[in-house]
Amino acid sequence: MACSFPHTVDENKAMIQKQIEKDTVCKLAIMNIAVEFDNASTTKDDPRKAYEKCIDIPQEKHVLIDTFLKEEYDKDYEMHNALFRKTAKLEQQMY
Repeated sequence: MACSFPHTVDENKAMIQKQIEKDTVCKLAIMNIAVEFDNASTTKDDPRKAYEKCIDIPQEKHVLIDTFLKEEYDKDYEMHNALFRKTAKLEQQMY
């Protein structure tokens, strides 16, 4: 069975360069996702801030809504931090 790996230096360089370019595109896509997630999280803060100003909601519902919003905020915060840690690692690899 013949070896499918390129046999010349130029072929190897071309193959490696092509893989580097693919990796760079993937890394940039991940970094863009992190920025989009940050933007979405910021947008989600607007309704939460508006809700905090509502005083006509019964206390028991207020507690339930507060708990839900806090849990969701915590999830977003964890995801945000994880994405930006990954992004920082990718940036170090790229440059």
